[in-house]
Parts: sequence; structure tokens; C-alpha cells
Amino acid sequence: MFRFQVLARRLGYALFALVMLLAVPAAAGTLVVTIGDSNTAGFGVPRAQNYPSKLERALRARGFDVTVKNSGINGDTSGGGLRRLDSAVPKGAAVAVVFFGRNDVRFGVPQAQMRKNLDAIVSRLRGRGVAVILCGFHPFSFADIAARNGATYCGDFFSGVAVNGRKKPQYSLGDFVPHLNAAGYSVVADHLAPLVQGALRGRR
Repeated sequence: MFRFQVLARRLGYALFALVMLLAVPAAAGTLVVTIGDSNTAGFGVPRAQNYPSKLERALRARGFDVTVKNSGINGDTSGGGLRRLDSAVPKGAAVAVVFFGRNDVRFGVPQAQMRKNLDAIVSRLRGRGVAVILCGFHPFSFADIAARNGATYCGDFFSGVAVNGRKKPQYSLGDFVPHLNAAGYSVVADHLAPLVQGALRGRR
């Protein structure tokens, strides 16, 4: 009888420890945030096929314990990104990939205002200690904004999937914009992964 009581007590302790372990949320790893428009949100493709999801898998395959948050919104502009910056890139983010401007051009936002907004986004994030990777697109270069704020410039977001701003058919959904398909987002993720990897290593 005594042995049974001891065994039951030990089993109870073990069950309690298991419950407490399960109650503690698992560590989410280092937070990387991608902020932008439909090119970030992944318009027209399943969630697992957008570039932030592919970027997360690429970084994990390289040994980085990361969570990539997709803060892309279809139709967003640099001004919209600036207004929602604090909620889109929450406290604790280590790296942010920033890509805006296509909708600014579509909606007639003056280039000077677009650049001012991007400068403010990068400056505020850098002021919070976030490593920033800023993307451009044909024919615009934002290398000076990145350099001025100590950010990394990735060049053309569409490198490898477009020629002079025109999407290659094999990487396009063929819609009115056109947006990228899953294969196109794979190219984007492969292009960005080494840059994000470098930013993560620089924070160690």
C-alpha cells in the first residue's frame, strides 16, 4: 500500500510538471518582419507560397530560429506603411524588410513624398534598433536612403523575375498588375535570404 502511494505521488508530480511545461508557450525565435504592399502580402497565392513564408523556411533551413511576420497589405502605399509602422513592426522585431512604392506610382504620389515616407520608415526603425533591408524597384533606387540611415539596400525587389520592370511570364499571375506567382516569390525569397541572414548574424 505504501509503495502504491509513493508511486501515485510521483506520477502526480510528473503529470503536474508536464502540464506546466505545456502551459509555457514555446519560444517564437527571432522576429523578422516584412512590411509592404501586395507584393509582400502575396496577392493571388496561398499563404504558404508568399515570399515571407518562403523566406522563413529558407532561413530556418540555414539554421536560424526565426519567425517571419507578414505585414503586407494589398494596395498599401509608403504613406500607409508609415502610419501603421508601430503596429506592423512590433516591439522586439530584430529585422525588417521594407518594400513600398509601386502603389505610390500608380496613385500619383509625388516621388519626393514617396522618398520622404521611406526615409521616415527606415529612420524610425533604425532608431528602435531594428536592422532594416530596404528594397527598390525599376526605375527607382533608394540606395541613398539606406546608406543615410545605416540600412542594407537590396536593390531591385524584382531582380530575376522582371526585366526593366516587366514581369517574366513564368513568374507572373498574368493579372492586370501583374502580380508574382509562387515561382516568382521563390526567386524573391532566395534573393532576400542572404541579406536577412547577414543582418541576423550582425546582431549576434
